[in-house]
Amino acid sequence: MSYNQITTFIPGHVSLLFSPFFSSNPLQSGSTGAGINLSDGVTFTASIADESKLILNGLNVDISAVTTVLNSFSQPVRIEAKTNLPLGAGFGLSGAISLGSAISAHNVLKVSTSMSELISLAHQADVSAGTGLGDVMSQARGGVPIRLNPGGPGHGSLTEIESDATIEYISLGSVDTNSVLSGNISQIQSMGKKYLDLLLTNPSIDLLFDLGYDFATNTNLITPAIDEIINSVIDNGGKASMAMLGETVIALETGLSDAGYTPETCTIYNSQPHLI
Repeated sequence: MSYNQITTFIPGHVSLLFSPFFSSNPLQSGSTGAGINLSDGVTFTASIADESKLILNGLNVDISAVTTVLNSFSQPVRIEAKTNLPLGAGFGLSGAISLGSAISAHNVLKVSTSMSELISLAHQADVSAGTGLGDVMSQARGGVPIRLNPGGPGHGSLTEIESDATIEYISLGSVDTNSVLSGNISQIQSMGKKYLDLLLTNPSIDLLFDLGYDFATNTNLITPAIDEIINSVIDNGGKASMAMLGETVIALETGLSDAGYTPETCTIYNSQPHLI
């Protein structure tokens, strides 16, 4: 691989339950909760360029968090990102693209920046843009992370559930993350804490799906179409929940297939991004 072209992968991440926390310092803002990193994600190719730009699936796009990330480097970098995951559907793509852009720029420019500093940069950019709170920290961890304390490096802390399960998903549409997080979040915060505490009593992937569905229902974030699909999976003996925040159903193993749907299939992504 040439010096001028470096490839990076960041997993998609779905939160099944969360509780948002806000601070005047973006590094201290974030969320607690739990989610799953997917082997479906975003692949990045970075190269040194005359001006910084982001090309997403062949289109020149402007994502505020990524602009912030790229402007922090002394040289311009061209980032080409490719993904099959839909934007705004609860797969943490703003966090993935922010983190992937930071790591890709680091790798191609060979700057002396630590992984922790790059995670901090991406986390703050995603929070400041109003597009995410906990995805960057989770995507940097891999696997099935449980966010115990909110915030970026130095503030947030995580543990994880060990699993290499198959995951199925169906996405029906998008949800405006910023509109949800800028509204009355007190119920989401209280429900998020309740179900995180329950998960920590006996952490497992099965319990995460059960509590995730209860969280989606009791916060009224679930939509009728999503609820119908999830109940079809449950009626067929499977486990499913809603991706936060998106109109997407996530099922464990073959839950959606067994219920008669034709989902996308991937696995839990248990690796972490690395620097070159």
